[in-house]
Amino acid sequence: MALTAPVFRGGWRYSLGMRIAHSIVLVSVLVSQLAAAEVLPPAQYLTALDEYTHLERIDSQSERSVRDYLVPLGAIEKIRGVWAPRRSERLSGTLDGYTWRVLDGYTAEEMVAELDGRLALNEAASRSFSCDARACGSSVQWANRIFQQRLLYGTEVSQRYRVYSIDLEGDSYRLLVYGSARSSDRQYLHVEALRIAP
Repeated sequence: MALTAPVFRGGWRYSLGMRIAHSIVLVSVLVSQLAAAEVLPPAQYLTALDEYTHLERIDSQSERSVRDYLVPLGAIEKIRGVWAPRRSERLSGTLDGYTWRVLDGYTAEEMVAELDGRLALNEAASRSFSCDARACGSSVQWANRIFQQRLLYGTEVSQRYRVYSIDLEGDSYRLLVYGSARSSDRQYLHVEALRIAP
């Protein structure tokens, strides 16, 4: 396909070349805020995202004490009549959570992919679980039951979910990443950082 082949997205016409340039800008901005190939705590990812001009924070919580907090490690499905993750773990500790609206033609999928790339450079991080689209299960259950954020409800083909384990200087964390979209201009990213109690 030629680089000038038009793609219709969000009410504007983008060439493939423009989409590539768009992605390069996203990568360069976040790379400038996060050092490559270093051991980074989850808070630095949240801070970098919060300072990114194409994300608008619409909800947050900091240092919330949680007990037996549910961390899904599998798709959401109905088990014996109850919606639940196929696999999960329950952890206690301190939780930070942010929800952003993705702006200016960027997508939640791009944001999750960029975080995947940055976390792959973090020597202290390992991916515990990931799913894309319908493999994640019911989007409405992720939004309402898991994250208790109605606005995260989107199309099932748009959803992306990741769980990372991070062990750093004697502390253990779980980083939960969820992206979804209802439409081209209603794209959302939700990230939670759980510091596990010793």
